[in-house]
Amino acid sequence: MRNAVRRGHRSPLAIFDWISGPPRAARPTSPTTSRVFGCGVLTLALLCAGCAESSAQRDGNTSIASTKIERTKAERLAREQQVARTVPSLASISLTQPRPFTLRDSGQNGAMTFLRDVDFRIVNNLGFFIHQLSATLVPTQAGAPIVFDDPTSFEIDVHEGTVTLDNAKLTALFNTYIFGYRNAPLRKLAVSAGDGVIHLEGEMQRDGWVPFSLTGTLTIRDGSQLVFHPTGVRVSGINAQPVMRAANVKMADLLKVQTPIAQLAGDDLVMSVDKLMPPPRLKLTITALRVTPAGLDLKLDDGTHAGFAMPASAPQQAMYIRGGDVKFMRSMPMNADILIGPVDATKRDQTFVFDLYHYRDQVSAGYFNFDESGAMAIRMPSYAGPASGALLGNAAARLNDSFLAAQQNALRDIRQHWEAYALAANTAHPGMQKVAMRRTSTTPFNERHVSNRNPTIHLRNVDFNLSGDIGFHVEDLDVELVSKRPGEPVDLDDPNQYDIRILGGTVVESWKAMSALFNNYLLDYAPRSLNDLQLSADGTNLRVQGGIKLWNHVPGVWLPTDMKGTLSVLDDRHLAFKPSQVSVLGIPQAKLLRSLGIELASLTPLQRRGAELRGDTLVLDQYTVFPPPVLNGKLGQATVERDGLRLTFRRMAGAPAPQRPQIDAPSYMWMEGGDMKMFNVLELNVRALIRNSAEAGPMRFDLYGYRSQVAQGSVRMLPDGTLVVDMGQKNPLASR
Repeated sequence: MRNAVRRGHRSPLAIFDWISGPPRAARPTSPTTSRVFGCGVLTLALLCAGCAESSAQRDGNTSIASTKIERTKAERLAREQQVARTVPSLASISLTQPRPFTLRDSGQNGAMTFLRDVDFRIVNNLGFFIHQLSATLVPTQAGAPIVFDDPTSFEIDVHEGTVTLDNAKLTALFNTYIFGYRNAPLRKLAVSAGDGVIHLEGEMQRDGWVPFSLTGTLTIRDGSQLVFHPTGVRVSGINAQPVMRAANVKMADLLKVQTPIAQLAGDDLVMSVDKLMPPPRLKLTITALRVTPAGLDLKLDDGTHAGFAMPASAPQQAMYIRGGDVKFMRSMPMNADILIGPVDATKRDQTFVFDLYHYRDQVSAGYFNFDESGAMAIRMPSYAGPASGALLGNAAARLNDSFLAAQQNALRDIRQHWEAYALAANTAHPGMQKVAMRRTSTTPFNERHVSNRNPTIHLRNVDFNLSGDIGFHVEDLDVELVSKRPGEPVDLDDPNQYDIRILGGTVVESWKAMSALFNNYLLDYAPRSLNDLQLSADGTNLRVQGGIKLWNHVPGVWLPTDMKGTLSVLDDRHLAFKPSQVSVLGIPQAKLLRSLGIELASLTPLQRRGAELRGDTLVLDQYTVFPPPVLNGKLGQATVERDGLRLTFRRMAGAPAPQRPQIDAPSYMWMEGGDMKMFNVLELNVRALIRNSAEAGPMRFDLYGYRSQVAQGSVRMLPDGTLVVDMGQKNPLASR
């Protein structure tokens, strides 16, 4: 047989069988006897090294075997991706996925939305008090996300609910929107509700402004129109109804009202329900109404029997958005799971006002919390901005288009900041210098793709760990994250999707971290030759202690081993450890190995991703010696120090240093530029500061476990969309 042992020939393993002889009763042995015996065993084994199988044969496929760290991360990533890809359904509402899932697109066709006890305003006082409502937010452009900053980007398809317009909202509707334009036939309107009737008073244009008041009823027509029918008319304080009836004069004969929202036909003012408010357009069906002194109550139902759903953890006053891609400034949660509520949910007697056109003010005054699955809870103060004082709209619009015009102008300005990647105070436009992606005047703004740059990170005084204790202390380091597939954003959850390109700086890898790198990653396979390595400094040399088995097998126990030698930089990416002293069981072996011409690699084979024994030298590839992602830098110097291995990386040619934030935090990470996915949120042209206010010393950041860390803290969004992540404070407003 091909692999049979020839008669009279013993393999190295058989030598140990011969030495040990037949089984016999155990007897006490002295330490000296053990060392002499071990030395003899080792010597015989070394003499038989020429009979040993090659290291490649002994090592088998261990160089490509996955490790527990990689398997655990892959399993976690698979669970996270399953959550991200699952199309949600709640109550009786289901979304569809007409497009494939990508890192920039969930592929879903809308977002389910549920509101409870929220004073929901489109802008100022234009809106409804929502008792309960189920709806779907639908993008106006197929394939585009829902953009809270652009109310023209989506419609609200209301399924069912109950809402109220109180006197202030009714007045705002008539006075500032329906008739809030130049040369409108009515002005200075005030609306109040009574028992079953609506009172409308103001001034009308009749060869000058004439005071009037109307009292009438409100009815539903076809579920899509509200009809106000006057039952009492007073002009300049005089009851005009008898005269009008006698002269067969209708209200339409006195006033011409023909607008996109309202038309005066005979005595009836007919209003289109889906145009009652500024964008986003409301698609709703009114099935019942009631007028009381408290206001106008509307029951909405499109007949789909959508039902209602809200997380058990939701406060009484809440908005819940589930599914679809919903963008807030620079951040776009995909397959969104967003719960919005007041900062202090215990104050249920205080009305929670959400103003869509001013939501940035509310968000930047509040904070987020994430859970590890990616679900977000946004806590914000109630909107307390101006409820009046709106400009008049253009006469040609025949409604007040100034609300949307002001909102769109503000959006254009803020988008310039979202696209800017270099901030400067001395430029022609303070705060902006360059753009992240060049666009022509005819190129539309792509809400899903803002930057072609690679995200850069400046780390200052950070304990940056990849997994567990594997990592290094960063004194000062600049890196950029490079997606392996051009055009894709960096996916922080998938370490095999991107590389870390080190632009320059210094790190110190503690001996604890170095030991963890070997024991928990490089040596995570069996059979193996090395075990339980402990690395430390021996002056300026490196000391490695642990156990060995020759050729991964011999003997059956780990032999205590101690190696000392130099550590040097071979080239831009490789380090070399060359032992000058080798002791096994306390017996020096280096001279014996050299005299026999035996290399360490033939006795203790090691060929792993990023680490290989070549002859008597252990070569480490800094690109791949760590768990993914690849660390790509230009090694300049490696120094053995008491606290660890100091690595200095030369500055990459042509790579500008990332901006330094103007903060006094002693430990932080600053991310800037490029598109990056964290949790299920795509950050576009990212600007993010990560810190931990609970730690006085260096902040610990775990790349593989960042979700868990961030879930213990909070996130604030500044007015320009910059994120401030504090991993040490659940409520950043508590200390205010």
